[in-house]
Amino acid sequence: MDLDFNKILRITIQTGKVSIGSRQTVKVVDNYQAKVVVLASNCPADVRDRVTGKVPVIDFPGIGVELGTVCSKPFAVAAMAVEDPGDSKILAAIKG
Repeated sequence: MDLDFNKILRITIQTGKVSIGSRQTVKVVDNYQAKVVVLASNCPADVRDRVTGKVPVIDFPGIGVELGTVCSKPFAVAAMAVEDPGDSKILAAIKG
């Protein structure tokens, strides 16, 4: 994604509520708390299958290490669930 989307993700993490990691993301989706899910390009197929169709999914074109960097985490992030977008416009990114 472009720098604008990376900025939107950072604002979402800083001002909203997110769950980071595959297990947490699936848990939040199963509990109907997620508004949108962001998946890295190398996200495991079983995780992708468990969230697709339940909530809108944004495909992050980079691998988990790159998504982790955008999230300011020192580890790879395959999946991320947004529970509250905060001051970001990430929900508008779904439509656009």
